Amino acid sequence: MAEAVVSIVVARLTDLLIEEPLALHGLKDEIQQVVSKLELMKTFLRDADSRISEYEVRTLVADIRALAYDAEHVVESFIVKPSSSAWNRRKQAVKIKNIQSKMSLLSDSIRDNNIKSTSESSNSSSQAPGKLKRFHSFKTLEPEIFVGFHGDVDRLVGHLVNESDDRYPLISICGMGGLGKTTLAQKIYNHPTIKASFAGLAWVSISQEWQTKLVLQRILICLIHEKKEEILTWDDDKLVENLLEVQQRKKCLIVLDDIWTTDAWDSIKSAFTTKTSVSKLMLTSRNAEVAEHVNREGFIYQPECLNEEQSWELLKLKAVPRGYHLDSRNIFTVMEKLGREMVKKCAGLPLAIVILGGILVTKPSVMEWEKVYADSLWSLEKGKGLGEDQQRQLFHVLVWSYNDLPPQLKPCFLYLGKFGEDEQIEAETLYQLWIAEGLVLSTDKREGETMMQVAESYMGELVHRSMVQVRYEDMGNSHTKIKSASLHDLMRDLSLSRAIAEGFFEVLDLRKRNDFHLNPSADLRSVDTRQLVVYYHKKHITKQIKSYFVKKFKQQQYRSMLLFSNGVYTSLTYPLLPKVVGSHVANFRFLRVFSMENAAVDGIIYPRSFVRALGSLVYLRYLSVRNVSLSLIPSIQNMVLLQTLKLDVSSSLLFRRISIPSWFSRNILGKLGHLRHLFLPHTNRVFYDNQKLCFDGLGKLEILENFSNQWCEPKDLPKLINLQKLTLEVVSVHDDVEETMKNLAALALSSSSNLRYLGLSLILCDQRGDKVRQLFRDYNSILQKLFICGHLAELAQLFENPPLNINNHVEESSICITSLKLDSSFLADDPMPVLEKIHTLRNLHLSSFTFLGKEMVCSSMGFPKLTSLQLNGLPNLVKWNIEEGSMSVLTYLNITSCWRLEELPEGMISLTSLRCLRLNFMPTDFIHKLRKVNGQQGHDFYRVAHVPDFAIHNGTVWQYVE
Repeated sequence: MAEAVVSIVVARLTDLLIEEPLALHGLKDEIQQVVSKLELMKTFLRDADSRISEYEVRTLVADIRALAYDAEHVVESFIVKPSSSAWNRRKQAVKIKNIQSKMSLLSDSIRDNNIKSTSESSNSSSQAPGKLKRFHSFKTLEPEIFVGFHGDVDRLVGHLVNESDDRYPLISICGMGGLGKTTLAQKIYNHPTIKASFAGLAWVSISQEWQTKLVLQRILICLIHEKKEEILTWDDDKLVENLLEVQQRKKCLIVLDDIWTTDAWDSIKSAFTTKTSVSKLMLTSRNAEVAEHVNREGFIYQPECLNEEQSWELLKLKAVPRGYHLDSRNIFTVMEKLGREMVKKCAGLPLAIVILGGILVTKPSVMEWEKVYADSLWSLEKGKGLGEDQQRQLFHVLVWSYNDLPPQLKPCFLYLGKFGEDEQIEAETLYQLWIAEGLVLSTDKREGETMMQVAESYMGELVHRSMVQVRYEDMGNSHTKIKSASLHDLMRDLSLSRAIAEGFFEVLDLRKRNDFHLNPSADLRSVDTRQLVVYYHKKHITKQIKSYFVKKFKQQQYRSMLLFSNGVYTSLTYPLLPKVVGSHVANFRFLRVFSMENAAVDGIIYPRSFVRALGSLVYLRYLSVRNVSLSLIPSIQNMVLLQTLKLDVSSSLLFRRISIPSWFSRNILGKLGHLRHLFLPHTNRVFYDNQKLCFDGLGKLEILENFSNQWCEPKDLPKLINLQKLTLEVVSVHDDVEETMKNLAALALSSSSNLRYLGLSLILCDQRGDKVRQLFRDYNSILQKLFICGHLAELAQLFENPPLNINNHVEESSICITSLKLDSSFLADDPMPVLEKIHTLRNLHLSSFTFLGKEMVCSSMGFPKLTSLQLNGLPNLVKWNIEEGSMSVLTYLNITSCWRLEELPEGMISLTSLRCLRLNFMPTDFIHKLRKVNGQQGHDFYRVAHVPDFAIHNGTVWQYVE
């Protein structure tokens, strides 16, 4: 890790020399000398890291790491508080000279300890301390690999769906870590037969840090999602009562993944004790005793380790993927021989084999495979035996995979350990944090790339090495995008253990009363631990914790603070951050990263003293106060190094707001010249006066969300020349609609534009056909999300050739919109024949008088990618026809207040992918055709009988239809 830290510091200082030549004038030569010495010192750190068990070497490495941080801090201090005085420059020059002197002493220690310099000429990924060698394109999906358990999946699915056999109300999958229990359970959970057989599906991870209320909430939210806000207000008794009721009312499959102890089960068992339940339970555990404790009559399945042939097959699929070029059959034969020998050391554990494959897949030559094989002879014991021996083998493989990572990727992997067990971490947020922490190196940028894209490539490499699990977001075009990331629990254990051992970050858990870290008089921390992670819950505040924050006890050593509160919250139930934390945050004055999201205090809005304290954190690169009520004050302009600012407040949070006082300077953001990612609050969560916020000076901005012409200055849009993602709202009650659209065009249509994603909301507008046609034509390659509220010309006219301008024609197939909402459009003609030709459309919402006609038709092969459809308030709709082949992948359908609709279409039968159907405020006759009355099915019930999750809302409560 020392090599990674020094690489990071060298990259930061190099960037500052380029970006801040005026501020560093007079010190540039001295700083360059420091950079050169660090570069030379870095070549010795690989050998030093390999000898970290030696006390003298470990101390030396810690000193080098601390000195690198000190050098960076001296340079940053001069940028944050520049001074042209000769005295100040001499003062800084003295500090740099002191650092150079210490470097000389450390160089002598390196020589005295006989630490060797490593060559940078190797092609191996693990031997390339400079520019990262990429083996994976993050734009392509990692292939799914599943070996050895296909028969087990079919067998267990059969047990779960066999209604004539009630012997197995519980299916348990038990075995050691890394055996593939969760992967097997996921295969079963996502099996088409399961989806067709169960009306409700719920998956919840229990893990070691479980909370009874949280577990019950998550299960119920999966089963009755529309009651989420209500569920989060229920106490434990009501949660249990409703969970029992829903299991009796409809057939559910509930999966409890990774349940460790009998205590965890005992805390929730009252929600599963009903003998009349038609539902079933599946759990995974490392302890078979837990499964027996839950139900002795349940079916316990213990997967066996893979045999030698299956092990090699799995390794081959991972390490030699399809399309992999091999020069000859002889080469593959050698690789197979080496691979079969190495895989024996994995003891048949799928996780170990996949991790080994993640090492080998980055080493395409036989020579590199031979080196890995040679390394395995001493780094791994021979795999044999069961239980502890196998777990030891697995741990060796995991550590080996970490040690094999390039220096850039090691801190990125360790960073994931900060987040909670089984947590899905938003990829975009993670990239921004990595960048702010300095973990993403500018030297890895390829021509035309942004730092976000480099960070994304880092994630791709970790995925390719099977170090990280990810979920993908289908972008509707030629590539996919990573949506979120998580760690297997064993990989998280590895991440935490290595992070603590290497002093990478420190965890302060305010939820635990007996945390030894809370004693301010005991110096138990690593000398140069720079990052602090805080887990909090108000009811567990102690005097020791208060002392930790109030007294200046080494707070200045920290460069990063992430505040986490665990749980699921609504607008009324956000956790209360301890006041002592907020009021004394200024003590941590050298922070580069500060994140406090979804938090509240004892009052509607955070006091100005807290925001003023934030303004004193002048070294910040990343500030996130998402869904936190604040009153902005001018001190925010002091954060001149800020790269990411997250002020966004969800429109659904009634008691959260950002207040902009009347005396607030319009150009308060103008001094934040390094800002790249700006997330503004939704318009109806902002309290502001008539003056508008300016964006002049933010030329480096790449992401801007929730821009609104109501309180943002439209004429500044063309100045944002590096913008790649923009979401904006244009409201016609203001007189600058034309100006806003003109400035948007100047930004997006420029030959030098970098804009790749546009989300646009047009509110309360009477939209002329030529204007909307121009919208589709001009932005067809970047407009992905569109909301139009207001009168709209007939859709067909928008795509026809107007008589005077044939070049203004728009083809529906050229449009790339994935999400479309129309409101109050007052269309006379059926919009479906036009909309179904937009092949990228995934979400469609027609609301409040969008269509005034009587009949609507969805034709065969229309809407090929539509997954969600909402029809709300179409007052004259009488008939709806769905032809076979239409909406072939639709999973969610909501029909609300369509009072004249006579019946659901016969074509509903063909919607075999439909998982969820919601009917709200529909006519009584319409409902009677679908509902069971006295055991008798309604006349049209057969049309929706295949939909597992079907509910009707009668104005008071949801009623589920079986």
